[in-house]
Amino acid sequence: MTEQNFPLYEEAVSVLKRRDKKLAWLIERVGPLSHTDLKDDFRFFIEQVIGQMLSIQAADVMTGRLSDLCRGEMTAGAICSLSVYELKKTGISLRKAECIREIAFMVETGSLDFGKLKELSDAEIIKSLTAIKGIGNWTAKMYLYKINRPDVLPYEDATFLAAYKWLYRTRNVKPEAVKRRCRKWSPYSSVAAMYLYAAFDRKLIATESPKLKDL
Repeated sequence: MTEQNFPLYEEAVSVLKRRDKKLAWLIERVGPLSHTDLKDDFRFFIEQVIGQMLSIQAADVMTGRLSDLCRGEMTAGAICSLSVYELKKTGISLRKAECIREIAFMVETGSLDFGKLKELSDAEIIKSLTAIKGIGNWTAKMYLYKINRPDVLPYEDATFLAAYKWLYRTRNVKPEAVKRRCRKWSPYSSVAAMYLYAAFDRKLIATESPKLKDL
């Protein structure tokens, strides 16, 4: 998240470092971070549906095939013009093909308006999105994270939890335990999560995190 798309970034880092010694150590270790703005909301959801229960490589192949079917323009209109049978030719399942067409139809008809969606609260966005076939709580939270909502705690995400276990030297990743420990991050949970993702991406979790008494 850059200062431009998340104006309170510096304040968030300052608050998080004061409240959480472990996280403060990680922030110093990683350094300043940036975050790319979400440029295509519709494509984000299509890629999320395709990627469910697949490796990144397999999902990328299928997304590429779908893009080719759409002649490089993966718009709601382009996907609505394709049949479920044509969508399945990309290698995706029948269920995913139906979900993708439903999302495309909702966008094309205006029943899913991303501009209006972003005017809602976090809870309202999650409620609206999870009512759509193929979009679960995790995907809805990732969307909030991508549109720079500052207080998203992705405790359902495996990558986040892997870094969390490493940083806090714990095996307890039950939702209530994670939420209780991370309560101190609010209202800047997204920035804290960003540093845990960075720890995973940079393979820091292969090293040893410090003990609290050593900080």
